[in-house]
Amino acid sequence: MRIMLATAASVTLLVTASSRAEDNKACMLKAAEALPRIAGLVIKRTRTRPVPSAILATWKGQTRPIIVDMDIVAAGDEETLSFMCVLSKGSAFVRRVMN
Repeated sequence: MRIMLATAASVTLLVTASSRAEDNKACMLKAAEALPRIAGLVIKRTRTRPVPSAILATWKGQTRPIIVDMDIVAAGDEETLSFMCVLSKGSAFVRRVMN
């Protein structure tokens, strides 16, 4: 009985982690689509992080948003662009936010 319970808990954690990875990937792809159309723009690094508590305190949505940070190089200038991403019914919605 203990082995079955431990196995079920492990599978649940694995599925949850895998689900978050898929959610992060969907948000990163949607944020990349929202980048400005600049010739020669290169994405150097992409990462996700939790939304700041100030935004989360006023959040009324059902799903928790995340922040997607993208380090880009365009016309020789390096910059980090941030997008807030929310998943709803399998679709990712992004909006650019200031750092």
